[in-house]
Amino acid sequence: MGVPRALVLPSIFSYDVDERVELIKTIRGFGKADLVITNVDILLVTTGEILEDSSIIVKGRRIAGIGRYDELDKFIGSSTIVINGAGKTALPGFIDPHVHIESSLLTPRGFAELVLRHGTTTIVADPHEIANVMGVRGVEIFLKESENLPLKILIDIPSCVPATDPSYGLETVGNILGPDEIEKLAGMEGTVGLGEVMDFVSVTSASRQVLEKIRIAHKYGLIVNGHAPLLKGQLLDAYIDAGIWSDHESTIYEEALEKLRKGMYVFIREGSAWRDLKALSKLLLDDKIDCRLCSFASDDVNVMDLYEKGHMDRIINEAIELGVDPVKAVQLATIGPATRLHLTDHIGVIGPARLADIVLTPGLKEVKPETVIANGEVIIHDGKPRAELPKPNIPPDAKKTVNIKEIPKPHDLLVKAPSGRERVKVNVIGVQLGSAITKWLVEELPVKNGYVVADPSRDIIYVAVLDRHHATGSIGKGFMKGLGFKAGAIAQTIAHDTHNLIVAGNNPEDMVSAIKRIVELQGGIVVVDKGEIVSEIPLPVAGLMSDEEPWKVYNAYRGMIEKIRDRYGLEFESFFMNLALAALPVIPELRITDKGLVDVNNARLVNVIVSE
Repeated sequence: MGVPRALVLPSIFSYDVDERVELIKTIRGFGKADLVITNVDILLVTTGEILEDSSIIVKGRRIAGIGRYDELDKFIGSSTIVINGAGKTALPGFIDPHVHIESSLLTPRGFAELVLRHGTTTIVADPHEIANVMGVRGVEIFLKESENLPLKILIDIPSCVPATDPSYGLETVGNILGPDEIEKLAGMEGTVGLGEVMDFVSVTSASRQVLEKIRIAHKYGLIVNGHAPLLKGQLLDAYIDAGIWSDHESTIYEEALEKLRKGMYVFIREGSAWRDLKALSKLLLDDKIDCRLCSFASDDVNVMDLYEKGHMDRIINEAIELGVDPVKAVQLATIGPATRLHLTDHIGVIGPARLADIVLTPGLKEVKPETVIANGEVIIHDGKPRAELPKPNIPPDAKKTVNIKEIPKPHDLLVKAPSGRERVKVNVIGVQLGSAITKWLVEELPVKNGYVVADPSRDIIYVAVLDRHHATGSIGKGFMKGLGFKAGAIAQTIAHDTHNLIVAGNNPEDMVSAIKRIVELQGGIVVVDKGEIVSEIPLPVAGLMSDEEPWKVYNAYRGMIEKIRDRYGLEFESFFMNLALAALPVIPELRITDKGLVDVNNARLVNVIVSE
């Protein structure tokens, strides 16, 4: 018999009799409200109507009632906060149903500070990245850091840690989350789903190990989230047959429409790197298509976009610019994801009994959150913070995750050539900026002092991956083409999904300097040129995040972008993302791990030097 869903939901979603008594007494006029919003237009996302010149009555964390009340004074006492909503429209707090907080480079607390400013009051986070580094412990840290925040952070248990089957021996993995670990996490308060099931090959091949994870999720009443890029026809049927009902990987209209027709919830992704809204907007503009199973999601969004452009409000506004009806756009960030989460009794709607998650905006032509209320607490008013969030409390072990055997020598990062050769043919990772796909290239390179030498004039540079989890001393070496990187070296501990230490560049000495600095920082991104540290972003939390104030992380990130652009004429974000994905051995064609080059299509290691 399955565990009741309420047991895994945070306590804020539980039924509290005392709380309900207070709500009823307040709306009956037998008690005073804690917060009253007057003279406001309310967007009713349940019907698409706007209830003009109305009031919202809030008691504690929840809404006691909405409407036009003849005797409004009966709700207002000496301690009641009254907000005049004249000229404003009230929207439900925004919901992001799928996001990786780690991609922002911020902790849950830092992320919460930024997105609350933009009207987001609930998110579903998949801590897939920290789980790869720290396993169950990483997810537990995430859950702990998500407590006592105005932002409701619900957790999807990572389903694919690591991304590849360890029996293949393609990389040194940090941790493994198997069925036992999934079951342990499923019973913890705050978990609501099983994170994106990326291993669609195993799913459609009826792998019992993967299906066992899904069975556990169903047992605990958790939502199962998908990752099914370009699946169609019988393979898509097979994927859904496993009990997976949502997907955020649709990039073309026909793909998304087939998934909708087969009953999948489609999350329309618009993040910092992967942007699918424009391609999928046709779904939202076609009156013949009922997109009730659609929602917006950000997936991966960096600190700069959060700081400068926003979060779910940014997606809503971009949809409006594409011609989507503003009411529909708001529904896709409120009642849409709430429906998928089976939480419309609590969030996604402005109405009686719902949590008081409310955004006040000047209108719907452009959503501009001026006042943000979460769980009945005024977080932002007239654009200014009103609530102080608790400081991060990251345990020491989360800041000691870069564990390499020793700092390598420059020649340790180079590929040895067969004796007596002056030139050799080598397998090269071909990248295209902005694309996750790599090409398997064969290039001829010179040999110097017994080692194969890069050729920056042809944009062929060195790349290496070092095990940073278990200090095995394992180093994979190779070459990349197309990255466009012109400095001496860049090293980072963001290397999806295992997040070993990856370094690339034109100068082995600079590569060593970058590695050394990464170890000193215990994670981050470092650019070195001619022995000088050009720029760095310290990320000591699991080598993925910073627990500094968000504005400090933003300044470091923007500073690196500007220095790279000014010195070398390069767009940092493009090659940063491509380098981060170069170590992910599940996306074709050729990748690199600490074990060496990986032929993705055949799940095997291959030599750098081509046999002749």
